[in-house]
Amino acid sequence: MNINRQLLRDTIITVFDSLRAHKLRAVLTLTGVIIGTAVVSMVGAILTGLSQRVAEVTEKSAPNVIYFTKQERIGPSFDRPTAEERQRKDLTYEDALAIANLPTPLAVSPQKIRGDYGPAVNPPKITARGREGFNPLVLGVWENYPNISTVKLEKGRFFTDFERQTRASVAVIGNRIAEQIFEDENPLEQNIKIDGRLFRVIGVLADPSGQGVIGSDDLELRSVYIPFETAQKYYPEIKETAIVVRARAGKIDETIDEVTTLLRQRRDVPINAPNNFGVNRAEQVFTIVNQAIAGLAVIVVPIALASLLVGGLGVMNIMLVSVTERSAEIGIRRSLGAKKRDILLQFLIEAITLTGLGGIVGILFGLSVAFLIRFLISFPTVVPLWAIISGLLTSVIIGLVAGIYPAVRAANLDPVVAMRGE
Repeated sequence: MNINRQLLRDTIITVFDSLRAHKLRAVLTLTGVIIGTAVVSMVGAILTGLSQRVAEVTEKSAPNVIYFTKQERIGPSFDRPTAEERQRKDLTYEDALAIANLPTPLAVSPQKIRGDYGPAVNPPKITARGREGFNPLVLGVWENYPNISTVKLEKGRFFTDFERQTRASVAVIGNRIAEQIFEDENPLEQNIKIDGRLFRVIGVLADPSGQGVIGSDDLELRSVYIPFETAQKYYPEIKETAIVVRARAGKIDETIDEVTTLLRQRRDVPINAPNNFGVNRAEQVFTIVNQAIAGLAVIVVPIALASLLVGGLGVMNIMLVSVTERSAEIGIRRSLGAKKRDILLQFLIEAITLTGLGGIVGILFGLSVAFLIRFLISFPTVVPLWAIISGLLTSVIIGLVAGIYPAVRAANLDPVVAMRGE
């Protein structure tokens, strides 16, 4: 046991001596390992944070919320609409009015969306005083929307029925949008431009967490609510309308059945035919987003593994060079009684230490980037233990695999030939 401990200590010292003596070579060798483990830890932090944030939003938005849409699914998804879904009729303003007249639903609002729940390719542009809000999400809704989706105001008010009916250019903006545009100034009654059109700010949404931007619900912080009829006027190209329904406590299934029956009648769906519209509960949105997150992980993780593979090849190459450079040392150790397994173990420990060090650096780098993303753009990131463990474990396994061939080659060197440096 003492011999093994001494061997381990001497080998680790040798690794660090080699790193100090060949700094550039070491950096180039470990680049692939560092990048691979950095990607694993960073992606793990981002995806875990996003999943937890969606779960929190789903819980806060009340489980009694139901979304009726043209497509089967809503929210971020890698699934494109089918040909049948694209040919469906859009849900209409009149559909929302008809649902609102049903006895069972507690509250109903149509909804038009300009932007995206995640990063948008062509987000709306909100500007004022030479400043711009980052990736806003504009939602056209009715004045009763705060009763459906638990929208809370920090200051000001929501728009009224009269403002909606008259298509008034008024807006309720998210807390972060207000800070980005107006900084410390009071945004109420100030003018902003949404896609070049002038709007008056009448309310500011509350920070959902009460802890400032960091750690808050990103979606509510960047949301901007305008009257539905105003959205119709300014965005006639947005044809799709979702209908958001809040069911009474204990009557969600009854509400779904009642609204589904009404929509089937209004859309002339035959008795034996399936619905030609989507019905999604709030918790289903969470499931859909998690599926999208899993799909993203499937794309990103192989990239990280490819980087680790390249890093492993680099480590194998440097270990082969090390065997050649230290052949005399190997020969002397063998002549002094070191066994093949001692030489084999020495080079395996050296390779594992090398990649383990690269893994630690990569994890720290990846988590630092994830923290900066959270701090600079308020994107939710949570450091999961599994990402740290898997990144470090993978780097060690890469070192073990990459070090086997060089270690076997070193162990099989003829002591006499090795001492001559041949």
